[in-house]
Amino acid sequence: MNNPTYIFKRIFAFGLDFLLLAVIIKILFPYISYQNSLGESYIQTEIGFLFYYLFFLSQDIFLKKTFGKYIFKLEMTFDNPSETKDYSKYFRRITRRAFDLFELVCPFIYIFTMILTKKTQKPGDLISKIIIKQTIPK
Repeated sequence: MNNPTYIFKRIFAFGLDFLLLAVIIKILFPYISYQNSLGESYIQTEIGFLFYYLFFLSQDIFLKKTFGKYIFKLEMTFDNPSETKDYSKYFRRITRRAFDLFELVCPFIYIFTMILTKKTQKPGDLISKIIIKQTIPK
């Protein structure tokens, strides 16, 4: 599974998801922004990170994958699906997304771990025992 096409699909899927998030934030900007004493509008970092986290987590929980994964035909599975109970699936998804902010700040760690691991996993995937693989057409 560690081939360049798959890695590029994962990176471009993230890019597409991030672009969608940017469009949503741009639409919501007048409602969530603050103005400083000079009259410049901005979004507080904490609120930006919260939107980022909730955007991706809500897609994982309610849609089972992000919009980018849907477009690039990728799916999220667990290492041992038979051992994963309903509540554990949600906990693993929350744990996986907790590492996204770290990967956003240090994107090379995201790419290097995907290249170096056998199942092409990023740090959040390794900790939560989640695998992203290509969807097999039926």
